[in-house]
Amino acid sequence: MRAALAALLAALLLGGCGGGGPSSAKSTPSKAAPASTPTKPGDVDQLEQLMKRRAAALAAGRPRAYAATAAGPQRDRDRQVAGYARGLPLRDVSLHIDSSDVSGRSATLKVRAVYGVRGVRGTFDTTRRVRARRTGQGWRVRSESTVRERFPWELGPVQSRRSPHFVVLAPQGLPLDTLMTALEAGYSRMGDVLKKPRLRRRYLVVVAGGAQAARSLTERIRGVESLAAISDAEVQETGSAKRVSSVVSQRLVVVWPPFSALDADGQQRVVTHELTHAALAGVTSGRTPSWLIEGIALYVSEDRRSGDAARYLAGEASGRARRALSLKALSEPDAIARLSGDGQAVAYAYASAASFYIADRFGRRRFIKLYNAFNDEDLPGKAGLETTRRAIRRTLGISLDRLDTDLHIALLG
Repeated sequence: MRAALAALLAALLLGGCGGGGPSSAKSTPSKAAPASTPTKPGDVDQLEQLMKRRAAALAAGRPRAYAATAAGPQRDRDRQVAGYARGLPLRDVSLHIDSSDVSGRSATLKVRAVYGVRGVRGTFDTTRRVRARRTGQGWRVRSESTVRERFPWELGPVQSRRSPHFVVLAPQGLPLDTLMTALEAGYSRMGDVLKKPRLRRRYLVVVAGGAQAARSLTERIRGVESLAAISDAEVQETGSAKRVSSVVSQRLVVVWPPFSALDADGQQRVVTHELTHAALAGVTSGRTPSWLIEGIALYVSEDRRSGDAARYLAGEASGRARRALSLKALSEPDAIARLSGDGQAVAYAYASAASFYIADRFGRRRFIKLYNAFNDEDLPGKAGLETTRRAIRRTLGISLDRLDTDLHIALLG
């Protein structure tokens, strides 16, 4: 795995009864067999069948059938949501009951909602809390709330656009021509730079029409509303090094207001950045610090922000935002994702400056070796500061503190 990862990064940087009636009396001394009566499915079985009908109606684009699985005000909501989803290239839509609590005529369910998109590998899921009630017609959904992200068609009418390497789901009415151009240009750029692992044949892109929509679509990621785009992957990890064993799903989320405000070069740079994350998702250890994860994408997309980092160091950043001017503070894998506003902007600038500095001072191969080190089972420790210290000492031959200090000196001249 280590050799394969080193090779791929070198290529990157270098180039979801029957029962009859009673038995007939017979002149026999033995008793007649007892009658066999049909039994109704249990409540959980009935609820599972309800979820199957609900998923099938959504997949088929049948709003009335979807609404028929609900009762009360939820029917109107369901009819609207299924109408928004009608015509989208959905596949493998399913609703799985993970847990249930049935009490009399009421039930509370934890449901995993799954969907796929035709032409795109993998599936996408979220968790729902569903309340159901037994009616004269059987169980019906009374209310549904999200535990995690919402699906695009739950936010409003959705349009679908397709290009050779992307399927885009976006709010109706948004002009998508420039986005499609930027996506294909970024894909072409990555095809030139990244030889292994290859980009997937096609990716799903979900467009958020605004900050609130971005938060609803990606509730696990803080500060997403301040970004132009983000690569969102669900992976499975294994071993103490938290190597990725499989990539369950991948998508790009584009936040329309900041993305559309960029010029053509800026949009392509953003797409290249996020495609770098997508391409490397399968070979990025769960222990890799956030500054290195973001730094390599900034490096590959030629997004040098050393000037911004220097200004922040010189005094433009203060308070909590200033804390991001430290590799120690950004050593957790989700450290940057937990930030927002000025703090996140400072962290991105510092991650960029650090990555370009390491590559310039130590060479690309040692920069690659550092990225690869976190996949090594011989590197002890959990994700965080101490493991980052060990990886830097092992690959660069200096301490993390020394690296931070030298970077500050270089930035301030």
